[in-house]
Amino acid sequence: MSSLKVPTFVIVTGAGRGIGREITIQLARKVDPGSYIYLIDVQQDGIEDTARVIKQDVNDDKLKVRRLVADLSDDKSVTELNSFIFKDDLNASMFSHVILVHNAGALGFIEKHARELNNVEAIQKYFLLNLTSAILLTSGFLRHFHNKCDARKTVVQITSQAATSPIQSLHLYGTMKAGRDMFFRVMALEEPDVKFLSFNPGSVDTKMHRDAHGSHCAMFRTILEKVKKHPCFLTPEQAASALIKTIEEDKYESAVTVQSYDVLGMKVDL
Repeated sequence: MSSLKVPTFVIVTGAGRGIGREITIQLARKVDPGSYIYLIDVQQDGIEDTARVIKQDVNDDKLKVRRLVADLSDDKSVTELNSFIFKDDLNASMFSHVILVHNAGALGFIEKHARELNNVEAIQKYFLLNLTSAILLTSGFLRHFHNKCDARKTVVQITSQAATSPIQSLHLYGTMKAGRDMFFRVMALEEPDVKFLSFNPGSVDTKMHRDAHGSHCAMFRTILEKVKKHPCFLTPEQAASALIKTIEEDKYESAVTVQSYDVLGMKVDL
């Protein structure tokens, strides 16, 4: 098992809510107090709350927590975010482990059928938020740390069953997840010194799961209701702990998809 108790540089997008919030909090508990943690979210209140919990849990002024409000569906905001984080004065040699977690995302226009998607600007903004911004942040992350330090490098993206199985109303969502999966599989070939991980948290009690009930598909809504009564319906804390355990044990092959249920030893028979 690889210890996470080392000086670590962490970025988590969507850090103000749901799984992202819990991933950030649990990482803060694990890493060395001299670490840097960047919380990125579109909502100020969410990241302020995450930072407050970290402060209570860790209670060490050496831990640097940076709160960044950013709209990842806006190209200017993404460019400015990259420039702000990866400054020339950010000393890469300070860290023994650098971690980037892509958690930010949205379901898309699930109230519509695929044939009804005709707003070019809205679709472009969707993919900027869910796919393009992840590509650009990863590029900035790896450019900054490439050949500048011998730190262990981990890039995580939260994926979904929708990446491989077509689900009615999850047209854009599934397309985006499949695209991210393939992008990081290619990056894994090009960057053998980086560990890429596609982590499927399964069904989790989050706002996104609740929002999914707005799907136009009655069958999908029925499945969501059934899942809520099943032991496989995880809390954000459970899903985050499975991810942290996966990173800590470091037994996965780069770019593979890891299921939270497998990590937690749960059999799912929906």
